[in-house]
Amino acid sequence: MREIEVKVRAQNLNEVIARLQARGVDVSDSVTQHDQVFGLPGESGNDENTAPWLRIRTETRGSTVRTIFTLKRSVTNQLDSIEHETEVSDADELAHIISQLGFVPYSDITKTRRTAHVNDMELCVDSVKGLGDFVEIEKLTDEDADYSAVVTELWQALESLGFAPGDEVTDGYDVLVNAQHSTE
Repeated sequence: MREIEVKVRAQNLNEVIARLQARGVDVSDSVTQHDQVFGLPGESGNDENTAPWLRIRTETRGSTVRTIFTLKRSVTNQLDSIEHETEVSDADELAHIISQLGFVPYSDITKTRRTAHVNDMELCVDSVKGLGDFVEIEKLTDEDADYSAVVTELWQALESLGFAPGDEVTDGYDVLVNAQHSTE
């Protein structure tokens, strides 16, 4: 499966949620996601990187905790990836396995997320610890999907919510966090 997304910086998440709800779109309750991302030694995470990335996501919704293991490999840029994922029972043991495969920690991020579905797209309203607020809209496609056509569709949905191309963020949260840490 291929996931194509567009991400924008948001000034007011409550306004975004209110706009969605005014259109009759259901917005989920908050979930906390702790993402540990692993890469091969020396990989930068930039747009030219097509090496695999592994993520362990621990998701907490109320008293329910689940762990999801994801493999991502960029196609055209960081926000266009082949993606495979499955639920796992032991995040710590999985981290040991990933280490034995030669992957090293790349980033560690915690965010609060609410989701909504608009047609066949998922919209994520995120507050990322240390980075701020964002909205992501993504679509799962076949691996040979027309990237430009999908991005155009995603932007139409974002523009209807008041976002403009100047709001776009082209890096993933993991790259943004690492860039922030290298400038501090």
